[in-house]
Amino acid sequence: MGRRSVLITLTACGAVLAAVVGITLAGSFAGNGYRFHRLRFRRDTYRYVVYVPSGRRSGPGMPLVVLLHGCTMTAGEEAAATGYDQIAAARGFVVLYPDVDAVDRANGGCWKGIWDPGAEGHDRGDAGAIAAMTRAVIARWRIDPSRVYAIGISAGGVETSMLGAAYPDLYAAIGIHSGAGYLAGEHGCPARGSASSIGASARAALAAMGSRAGVMPVIVFHGDRDGTIPYRCGQQALAQWVATDDLVLHREHRAPLPSIQADSSHPGVDGEHAYDVLSYAETAGCPIAQLWSIHGMGHYWSGGSADPASAPYSDPLGPNASAASWAFFSHWQRSGRAAVCARRTADGNRTPA
Repeated sequence: MGRRSVLITLTACGAVLAAVVGITLAGSFAGNGYRFHRLRFRRDTYRYVVYVPSGRRSGPGMPLVVLLHGCTMTAGEEAAATGYDQIAAARGFVVLYPDVDAVDRANGGCWKGIWDPGAEGHDRGDAGAIAAMTRAVIARWRIDPSRVYAIGISAGGVETSMLGAAYPDLYAAIGIHSGAGYLAGEHGCPARGSASSIGASARAALAAMGSRAGVMPVIVFHGDRDGTIPYRCGQQALAQWVATDDLVLHREHRAPLPSIQADSSHPGVDGEHAYDVLSYAETAGCPIAQLWSIHGMGHYWSGGSADPASAPYSDPLGPNASAASWAFFSHWQRSGRAAVCARRTADGNRTPA
C-alpha cells in the first residue's frame, strides 16, 4: 500500500531528535501490503503500522483511530479480526495499529496497563509511547488533531482507559472492548466492584488528567459470556467513566449526566447475538457514554471477520463494533479541553450540538 517506514527517536522530554527511513519487517502483515514503522520512546522500541485509505494520502484534515490489540495478538491480527480498514476506507479516516515493545512481549504480549499499571502515565510507559506514535502519525499524514480517537480490546481496552486519563487533550473519545476501566485491577475488577471502588477509579482518572481534564466520551462493548475479562468489568468501566465525566462537569459548574439513561434492545436475527445499548447523553443525538451488552458472546471482537484465521479473536455474529464505534467517535471532536459533539445533517455536514 505504499507506506513508508519512519524511525522516530525521542528524548525523555518527548522531543523529536531525528526521523530516518526505517526497514520493512518481514511477516504476513507486511506481506499483505503493510509496512511496519518503528518508534523509539525513551529506551524502548515500538513497531506500528498505519492504514491510509487509497486516494486520500494528500488530503489534510482526516480523522485518526488508534486501535490497540489484546494479549498474544499482533497489530496485523487485530487489523484482520476487526475489519477496521474497511470502515476507514468507506468513511475516510486513518487507522494506527500500535504494537507492544520487547518487555511487553515477554509478558504475554500484554500492554503494561494490565500487568504493570504503575509504569503508565503521561509521557511514560506504553501510554507515553502510544501518544508519541499518535503525534507522529498526526504530523506525517496531516491528521485533524481535534478528531483523534482510541479503542482497544482486552488488555488493549485497559490500556485505552490509561490513554483516556493520561491524554484527554489528545483523544477526543475512547472505546473499551472486552476490557476494563482506569486502574480497574486496583479498584475493583476482576474482583466484584462496589460504588466505593468505582468512585476511587473515577477520582484516580481525574487526578491523572490533571490540568488537562475534560469530559471523555466513551463507548464500551462486552459479551455477557466473557470468561477472560468478566462482563461486570465492562459495566464497571462505563460506570467509572460516567463518574469521571460527572466530576469534570461538576468542576466546570455544569449539570451531571442524566440519571435516567436511554436503553434499547436488539433481538438476534438469523442466529446473530441479541444485544442491548445503554446510553448517557447531555443532548439528544449526542451520547457521551454507551454500553453495548452482547448476549451470549465470549471474549471476542464483536461483528469481526468471519475468516477462519481470525476465529480466535472475532465473533462475526455480534453487532459490528468497528462500525458502531466509528459512528460514536464521528460525533465528537476536541476543542481545547472540551469534548464538542457535532451532529450530522442530512447533507453529511457536521453542526455543533
